[in-house]
Amino acid sequence: MKLLLLVLLALLLKLPAGAPPAVRVTFSPLTEAAYLAAKKTAVLTKPAMTFPVKKRNGRIVIPTAKGPKIFTDVVIDEAAFKKGHGEEESTVYTYLGYLVDFKCHLIQVQYYETTQWLLIDGSGHRIELWGEPMYSPDRRHIAAICMGIEYSGGQPNILQLLELRNGVLQQVWEQEPKTWEPYRIKWLSSSTLLLSREMWTCKNPGTTFTYAKLTIQ
Repeated sequence: MKLLLLVLLALLLKLPAGAPPAVRVTFSPLTEAAYLAAKKTAVLTKPAMTFPVKKRNGRIVIPTAKGPKIFTDVVIDEAAFKKGHGEEESTVYTYLGYLVDFKCHLIQVQYYETTQWLLIDGSGHRIELWGEPMYSPDRRHIAAICMGIEYSGGQPNILQLLELRNGVLQQVWEQEPKTWEPYRIKWLSSSTLLLSREMWTCKNPGTTFTYAKLTIQ
């Protein structure tokens, strides 16, 4: 009976498949003056990159332990139009390089009206980012934001945080706000970020900004 209870407890505590490991991110409000002052101390980190893969004939082939991951451009030309395809189907993949510290290949995907970034590691695991990756000073975290309220569902309104754990990059936190868009984000240190938010309320939607410091715990 004791063994059964321990098994049930382990199952209850186990995260659902695919769920990101939990991290706590706290928001501390800032005045505009405090935001502008902190902005001067923001750190822009450029990660070490190599370029082991080259795009050929509109295809990017990423070797992984589970076989090659292939990304092929979708070009909507006159012939495609005649077959009933629309330009909204167009997709262009750009290989940006291999992130040495994070052990991932980085690909930018340009859709008809939106852009996405893909991270592919050696095991074939894929992480999707909806904003340009921003790297922490210690090169252990990646943050990304995407403004989506104004696009009415065309892209998510989201903040994403990834962390390198035991040599594996994982998504550990995300938030999809309903009343504001993440306008700009910057690293202040390896555990703090600076955020400006565009407010979307009934009164003057999209014209008011607020500011916050995000602390990773």
